[in-house]
Amino acid sequence: MEMPQMFRILFAAALAAAQPLPALAGLQGATLTIELQVKTHQGRVMIAIYDEAGWQGGKPVRVAMADAAPARVAAEIAGLAPGRYAVKLFQDLDGDGRMGSNPFGMPTEPFGFSRDAMGAAGQPAWADAAFEVTAAGATQTITLR
Repeated sequence: MEMPQMFRILFAAALAAAQPLPALAGLQGATLTIELQVKTHQGRVMIAIYDEAGWQGGKPVRVAMADAAPARVAAEIAGLAPGRYAVKLFQDLDGDGRMGSNPFGMPTEPFGFSRDAMGAAGQPAWADAAFEVTAAGATQTITLR
């Protein structure tokens, strides 16, 4: 996948994440905890969670935001069905709700993927980023680059 296409997908995830989420309290299912390693504590981290069908340009199964200001930057996503998922995220430093990129499509804001996977010229392959969420839940620690 080309870099510009990957970032269009992240833009769409950011726009979806900016929309209010329904209250997740009381939802049945697993909880995914995402611990974020950020370089700067500003802005928000836009998070998109995908199943395999949506990974290559489809819709995320869930979106969320995390405030990057606290010392511990994390998000908890409740109500996920057990299964395999992968995460795409970026830190919106300028607050515009979009992934910043230069004229060549290269990111100008920090981004990351589950399992800290990286693609050679775009997003990583599903197999490199996917992880299992069990009924007991799961935790992913992602370093933004």
